[in-house]
Amino acid sequence: MSKKILVITGSPRAKGNSNTIVSAFAGGAIAAGNEVEIFDAASAKMDGCHADSSCAKRGYCGLKDDGARMSELMRWADVVVLASPVYFKGFTAQIKLAIDHFFQFIFPAGKELMTVKEIGLIATAKSEDPSMFDCMLGEYEYIRAALGLESKFTLLCGGLAGPDDVKDHAEYIAAAVKYGMEI
Repeated sequence: MSKKILVITGSPRAKGNSNTIVSAFAGGAIAAGNEVEIFDAASAKMDGCHADSSCAKRGYCGLKDDGARMSELMRWADVVVLASPVYFKGFTAQIKLAIDHFFQFIFPAGKELMTVKEIGLIATAKSEDPSMFDCMLGEYEYIRAALGLESKFTLLCGGLAGPDDVKDHAEYIAAAVKYGMEI
């Protein structure tokens, strides 16, 4: 059965390691007959949450920014994949703004509108130390639990210091294609 997959990227480097791996994942997913939409949070114009909780009643965020498009995609997709380099042990600020827009989906009205049932994570880091991903994995697990999603995969790619170091790590590209084909 084909799936609708939303990949939310948060790398400020359009042609960096994270987005190269996302392209490989998307290629695998499309080859397997799935539909893929990529929402680039790094280039999106989004405001932070205004904390008025009006989304609790409406089921959607009232901000008139690019987050509205992302929210529409969350009401279209079966799967959401978060893709971000690790900055200061966590998600980039760019993708964090997108993640904060998920708040609308923790309330009953928002849960009724959201079609996403599964989640995945693609993370890159300069360090090869696996503990570099610990904070991000904690937030990923919180997001998964808060939205009631099934985790499909986590692809953690360490040792990518330069913007195109992934070219020397065929194993990351192969894993991304595999996860895309199996999603």
